[in-house]
This record gives sequence, C-alpha cells and structure tokens, in this order.
Amino acid sequence: MIRLVASDLDGTLLKSDGTISQRNIETIQALNRKGIVFTAASGRNYTGVHALFAGKKVSYEAILANGAEYVDEEGMILSTRYFNKKIVRELLQLFDFNGIPSMMFTTAGVCTHMDEEAGRRAYRKRMLARQGFRREDLEKPEVVRSIPAMNMTGIRYVDALLKSDTEILKLECYDMEQDQMIQIGNALKKYPDIVYFSSAGDNYEITDAAATKGKILLEQCERKGIRPDEVLVIGDGLNDLSMFACFPHSVCVSDGMAELKEKAEWIAPAASEDGFAAAVKHYIVF
Repeated sequence: MIRLVASDLDGTLLKSDGTISQRNIETIQALNRKGIVFTAASGRNYTGVHALFAGKKVSYEAILANGAEYVDEEGMILSTRYFNKKIVRELLQLFDFNGIPSMMFTTAGVCTHMDEEAGRRAYRKRMLARQGFRREDLEKPEVVRSIPAMNMTGIRYVDALLKSDTEILKLECYDMEQDQMIQIGNALKKYPDIVYFSSAGDNYEITDAAATKGKILLEQCERKGIRPDEVLVIGDGLNDLSMFACFPHSVCVSDGMAELKEKAEWIAPAASEDGFAAAVKHYIVF
C-alpha cells in the first residue's frame, strides 16, 4: 500500500508554462482525501514551492533545494542538510573567475552577489531558449512568484553573509556557453564534499554531499514509520536519481532523462500529458 507520494516539480508535475494542470491538482486532492502524504520534491526554495500551491486547496510537504531542507506545508523546517560555508566561498570565487552568473539559496531567501538585474536577464534568456517557456509565460504573476531566480535580491558583502547565522541551502550557476559550463563541471570534480548536476544542460545545481532528495525523504519516512516500499517517487531528471535509489516504486515521465528511465519501475506519459496523474492512478486505487 502506498502511504506517501513524492514528485519532482519542473518537468514532472508542472506544465511547460510552469503551472499545475487541473488534473494533477485533483490527483493531489484525492491523495489528501485518502490520507496519503504528498511531498513536492524540488530544487526550489519554500517561497517558490508555496507559490505553486497557494489557493489550490491541497495539502503538501516539501523537499527544498534538492534535499537541503524538508518542510511541512506551513514552512516549518523538519530536517536540514546545509552547506559548508568555506566551500561556498571557494565556489563563488570559481564562478567569478570564469565570469559565470550564480545565485545562492539561503534561509533568508535567494540572493546573488552580482548585479541582480543582470542575473535575472541571463536567467530569463536561458528559460526562453532552453526550457520551453514563452515570453507571455514569464509575464504571469503566479509563474514569476514561483521562480527563485526572478525574485533574487542583490547583496554587497558576501563575507558578511557567510559569517552570519544565515545558512546556505544550494548554489546554482548558469551560462549558455557550453565550453564555459564544461570547464566549471571539470572544476567541481575536485570537491568531494558536494553533490552537483545539471538540470538543463546549461547550469549546475550544487549542494552539500549529504543533501539529496533521496536521503532526506528516507529520513522523514523513517520518522513517520513509512517503509520504502510504501513510497511512490516520480521524476524526470538527475536530481531525482537519489530517490529512485532509495525507493523501489519509481516512475519517470516519458520525456525524462534516459539515465532515470533506466532506473524506473514504470514509465508514465510525458509531463505535458499529466504523467504525474497517470503514475498515481497506476499505483493507487481511489
């Protein structure tokens, strides 16, 4: 019997315009009525996740920043796996040396030490070119509120931030120049205490080595008394591999990455065809 369903957001639960279809919303509501925990497993922060579900009349928990935090619906933190700030400093210097835009996901919000407007423009450009967004999509208030990069603030003094009580959940760097990102990827191999991957081919999302979706979800399941075989995980990309490694009932949407499909127990229709709803229906009888 499935007692918890964890789903990735971008490329899995969400449509290409960054919103949730009515069918997927109704599926989450059905899980809620049946008493099955729904966990949104995302690289986003709490503000970005909450904006997606606000007003949808659904109950959810969330994995944030690819496993750096686990929170309940009210944003109460239940578990953390934060970054070593010494490594954060070194990585920011690496990005600066190579002229790569970057942002920090922190407990105080998403910020950048570069010019924030330039950072937003660079991120917007890659969303239009690589992620299937249309210009009109990026004008929708509910979409803008849910995308961390579109709401990041600028900071002047990185050292002050790193010396403060503010914790770092995740770093993300991005650039549409392939050669630049290859260089960054090679440099990141030198850091054994981090986990990193590219979710779109032109970025790297980086967390502490202990911060993965699978590890933090497994920890919460143990606290709830839920066995791994009572969990259904659904995803599309490399940041979902850790969940597939920890839980036997795993589903990849048909337009997901080949490496994840190889690990999946079942392949669902594409995200644009409500693959999330189809996956839940395949495993759970309402």
